[in-house]
Amino acid sequence: MKRWVRNLMTRSIAITPSLIVSIIGGSSGAGRLIIIASMILSFELPFALIPLLKFSSSRTKMGPHKNSIYIIIASWILGSGIIGINIYYLSTGFVGWIIHSSLPKAATVFIGMLVFPLMAAYIVSVIYLVFRKDKTITFIDTSNTTEIQLEKGMTHSNRDRENEAVPHREDLADIPLPE
Repeated sequence: MKRWVRNLMTRSIAITPSLIVSIIGGSSGAGRLIIIASMILSFELPFALIPLLKFSSSRTKMGPHKNSIYIIIASWILGSGIIGINIYYLSTGFVGWIIHSSLPKAATVFIGMLVFPLMAAYIVSVIYLVFRKDKTITFIDTSNTTEIQLEKGMTHSNRDRENEAVPHREDLADIPLPE
């Protein structure tokens, strides 16, 4: 498939629902769609931000490339503030919707009984993400391993043959680079 056809197709699939809502609902429908999309994104934010902060602040994941203590403190303060504000606005938005809903009382109570435990599970899962310990070591120090010696063109079998070059491989050396 040609690149321009693929781009046109994927972008059309992405924009079609928004286009339909804005045609049917007008500008108020588009405004409500933006609010709904923002609420969905704010709901998903902790599940992307917390692992990113933990990953980039972990010595077992990043080794010597981990964030400095100042960046770790600043990013966790900012991330916690953003996540706290999002949780606050999600919960107050839902409570406000329940209070001002035009649905019958029974439906409102049923929706509240269904959504409040889900909100509690959401908050518990965010807290779990923050305090979860990950002991898997993914950073491997390769400063003196075989791969580095081979990349430098040195063999590793004998110490007395340290300066012997690795044989040239035609199958790897002549691979055309992508354009």
